[in-house]
Amino acid sequence: MEKKADFHSLSRKAKVQYVWDYYKWPIAAAIAALCFVIYLIYHYATYRDPLLNVIMMNCNDSITADSKGFDEFLEACGYDPKEDSVSLTSSLQFSDGEYSTSYNDTQVLTLMLAAGGQDLFFGTGGEYLDYANQGALMDLSTVLSDELLDRYQDHLIYTTEDGAVASYPCAIELTDNAWLHKYNYYDSCYFGILYQNQNLDAALQFADFLLNYND
Repeated sequence: MEKKADFHSLSRKAKVQYVWDYYKWPIAAAIAALCFVIYLIYHYATYRDPLLNVIMMNCNDSITADSKGFDEFLEACGYDPKEDSVSLTSSLQFSDGEYSTSYNDTQVLTLMLAAGGQDLFFGTGGEYLDYANQGALMDLSTVLSDELLDRYQDHLIYTTEDGAVASYPCAIELTDNAWLHKYNYYDSCYFGILYQNQNLDAALQFADFLLNYND
């Protein structure tokens, strides 16, 4: 009772100081919790799934590679980069014949492809072809125009389904693509559309943009 009487006798400024001295940590925790809740509400209210999910394996500079090049695609196809985004995974690096040094990246990539939801797959080397031969990529003859297939016929990479005799084009080897060079993604690489994609229409828009690109 004495403490309550003492509190009531304090000035307004002293009361504020008293409350802060004795309850600052609970107050700080409550404010932090409130801010976190507000952040979650804002995040889920404004979050939009990426228009495309892209894997770039063995790109030229995995540290500084960013999705800036894809902003050009978004603008060219009538999207707003502020509204629509491209999710880019560019940190995966592999060396032919040195699988042990790339074990973690192999595990990550295998899990990403198994989980599905990735749309476009760029890469180089035997590891890329291994995934292609395991059926990770779509049959391009079912989604690309005959004109594009004819133009790139000497650069098509073929594979077969299990038990099948006929092969199908699953990737394109890009050896002199202006867009890849402009953004220093690759000097040359393979490009394909992942079988378990979730944004096929946008993936095909990008394929058309890439394969017809003229800077």
